[in-house]
Order: sequence, then C-alpha cells, then structure tokens
Amino acid sequence: MDIAITFLFAVSIWVIFHAAVRRLRKPLVYSFSAATVLFLWFFAVTFLSKTRFFAINPLVAPNIMLGFLVLFMFLQKAYASKRIRTITDVIPQHWLIGIQTYRVVGVNFLFLYQAGVLPAAFAFPSGYGDILVGVTAPFIAYFCFKKKPFARRVAIAWNILGILDLVMALGIGTLGFPRPLQMLPLTPSTEPLSLHPLALIPLFAVPLALMLHLFSLRTLVKRSNAI
Repeated sequence: MDIAITFLFAVSIWVIFHAAVRRLRKPLVYSFSAATVLFLWFFAVTFLSKTRFFAINPLVAPNIMLGFLVLFMFLQKAYASKRIRTITDVIPQHWLIGIQTYRVVGVNFLFLYQAGVLPAAFAFPSGYGDILVGVTAPFIAYFCFKKKPFARRVAIAWNILGILDLVMALGIGTLGFPRPLQMLPLTPSTEPLSLHPLALIPLFAVPLALMLHLFSLRTLVKRSNAI
C-alpha cells in the first residue's frame, strides 16, 4: 500500500473540488474546509491504525466497525449537503471519472497475497476489480470529454461496476475479520486491513472512491445533458 499515492489521490480530489468552488465563485472557505477535513481524516486514520486501535475488539465487534459507522454517518451528511451538491454538480464528468485511474494500485492486493499477508478470497476479486475499474477510467473519461453519444450510458454502467467492486471488497474484508466471529474462514484473515498502513484502504481510500462514484452517478442520472 503506497501511502504517498493515497495521499496524492486525496489531494487530487481537493484540487477538482477547489476548481469547482472557483468556477462557482463560492467563498474559498469551502475549499479550505474540504482540505482541512481530508488532511485531518488521513492523519487520524494513520495515527489510530498505528496504535492498533481499529483491530481492538472491546465488546462484540472490532473498532474498525466503529470507524465504518462514523464514516457512514459523516459521508451520508456530506452526500445530502445542498452546498456540496451544488459544487460537485459543476465538476466535469471526465474529472470525476478520470481520477479513479488511481484504482490500478489495487494490483498491490495481488502482491500482498503472494507475500502471504492477505487471503486469495479477498485479494483476487478486490485486486482485479480495482484494476479493471482503474484501467477503464481514462477511456470512460475520454468518452465523456468527447461527448460521445453513448458516453452517458457507459459512464452510468461503469459507476455501478465501481460501486459493486468497493462494496464487495468491504464485505469480504469484514466477513474475513477474525474477531469476534470469523464468518469467512480465511487464512490468513483480513485483520491486516485494520492495521497501518492497509487501514487507509477501507477507512480512507474506499470511502473517497465511493463518494466519487455516487456524485458522478447522481449527476448522470439526474441530468440527461450531464455529459
């Protein structure tokens, strides 16, 4: 897991958000707030994962589940925010889609499987799924940029595929966690995903990628002229 690449992914998201803020001539405090949230989120996950906080199982579920719950509540509010909707609606589709080329780093899951760190049941579908989404992202973005007549339909299907890939990865990762009850008997378990630096995947990179898909899909479905 390349921490620097993940950080650059977050910076790239901020750059396109900032560009949209400038395009709408909104107060730059919106851009500053987004940068602050991304920065604090990244370093909070980094710090807590180094302390093994997300791997601890105090009662009936590991703290990584608490992390998922907090993120779900936060991201749900962000997705429902009218201010954020106004800003993300003006971001060109080829930006929202093209940035997901980052997902090619999913090849690291395959390397981690070969190293005996992650189980095949997680590494193969998650790794190849991410690679597929990442490799095709530039082509879908190009279709949108060129306003091809089929671009909107293809972009909708691609976003759905990307969401399914992320949901599948989170599902297998959660079911393969060893505590309190490992529902998928995987060897090795998916516990490394709760530790540094891999915790940045489910608790930072995946939520950001999911939000990009949702923002893109919402605009594509809502507006027939979104491309």
